[in-house]
Amino acid sequence: MTNDDHEVEKQAIRDAIMATYHEGHIKNDPEALLRILHPEWRFFRIDAEGKLAIQDRDAYVAQYDPAHAGPPLDWETEIYSVDVTGSFASVKLRIECSLVKCIDYFNMMKLDGRWWIVHKISHGELKQANR
Repeated sequence: MTNDDHEVEKQAIRDAIMATYHEGHIKNDPEALLRILHPEWRFFRIDAEGKLAIQDRDAYVAQYDPAHAGPPLDWETEIYSVDVTGSFASVKLRIECSLVKCIDYFNMMKLDGRWWIVHKISHGELKQANR
């Protein structure tokens, strides 16, 4: 893969994240999230008791229901890094709103010509004003 090819893939990943993951948060849209979260996707985090918590795609996406959404949150997403090796990628990003700031790490795979998030680990912090 040439350097130009790497840059094309990195941009494709950035575009996919912003058009689906970011927009899914902004619009509280489960369909947007389903377009990038692979069916085998898993979310790993440390819960309030310091234990490993694992959530599957269906449980995660169920949290996003536009019919039951509260007031819109002003989500901001900043992609810090994208590392691509063949059909695999690792992404670090910040996603933040007035309630929470998260640093997410994605493992991604290119399958059937499109990039999917297959795993996510996240460090989240409640904002001081909301504690």
